[in-house]
Amino acid sequence: MGSLFQKSEAGLAVIKAGVDQDGNPVCINKSNVYMFKKIQRKNKIIFLYHDPIDDKASITKTFPDRESLDSYWDNLVEKW
Repeated sequence: MGSLFQKSEAGLAVIKAGVDQDGNPVCINKSNVYMFKKIQRKNKIIFLYHDPIDDKASITKTFPDRESLDSYWDNLVEKW
């Protein structure tokens, strides 16, 4: 599992969504994502995905600066 979290997710079939309340890694399958959007002014990308229990299921990834956001976004769009 450690090697999964060391790779760029642009080349993976999942989005690394962080950890749960117990510290376990949480991922969502990219095939469940139906839309993602970039919020440039807040350095965030929001992924909306299908979840039968939660019709507003989303994951938000926040970046420290615009350069890392743009780099991640470009890589994500290119390799999705």
